[in-house]
Amino acid sequence: MQNFKIVTFNSTINYGQMSLKFINKDLPREERLSILHDNKEKFIKKIGLNYKNIFIANQKNMKTSDLYEDGYCFELTPDHIKEYDDLYNLNVYADITKISSNIRNVAIAFPAADCAIMKAVNMKTNEIVLSHCGGEYIDRYLPMQTIDALGGSEKDINIYVSPFAHKLFYLDINNLAWANNPSVWVGCKDEASTELGTSVTIDIRKALKKQLIERKIPENNIFMSSFDTVNSNLFYSNAKSHYDDTYSGRFLSGIAIVSDTSEIETNRLIKIIK
Repeated sequence: MQNFKIVTFNSTINYGQMSLKFINKDLPREERLSILHDNKEKFIKKIGLNYKNIFIANQKNMKTSDLYEDGYCFELTPDHIKEYDDLYNLNVYADITKISSNIRNVAIAFPAADCAIMKAVNMKTNEIVLSHCGGEYIDRYLPMQTIDALGGSEKDINIYVSPFAHKLFYLDINNLAWANNPSVWVGCKDEASTELGTSVTIDIRKALKKQLIERKIPENNIFMSSFDTVNSNLFYSNAKSHYDDTYSGRFLSGIAIVSDTSEIETNRLIKIIK
């Protein structure tokens, strides 16, 4: 008998900053942490969770490429949860976070702006993985690696993608440093000549979906948010922050297995998927 719910969630700009990096650096660290905790608590209680039970892994980038092997997956266990009063203090570097069905009332998440947060669920085993799939990571096949980390039959796997920037535009192609893998971006990268040189538009939504289908995930099992962070005022966005500092920051996107008795305020951004 099922005694849990699987909930996918995304906060909005209305709940405030979800990354310490974007909270006033003139304040003492403890005060900044208090603001972060208050923001997380204000939002996560809508899912019936404690703000201390949100785990966020650290992720490498092109400048820190030697921290771990691409696609490294960290599995959160009951022992980790017992060891830390606040999972914010569990400092792990990984591309992918995984939880099994025995992990209850704990969320795995990632702070985001325009990047896609991908949550993959094996609907048969109730195992879950989460990864932060910005353009740089799509370029190195992280969506595929995320599916590999989950395991199981592709027909049993559902994908839920957070609000993200569906397309990115660069006025000068020379400023695009990460879209280097031709097989990833074929059909998703449009160049145009301008008076200033060559501009380029990257279709992130199309590239992400293409990679999942190439990994044999059924198209009907892929659920991408209709919210485009560039065109919606509900979310922090790197693209919008260039002309309005209001949008400089990170919202929180994640997934959790919660007790069946939990009261959850479902809406377009908080959904019970099982």
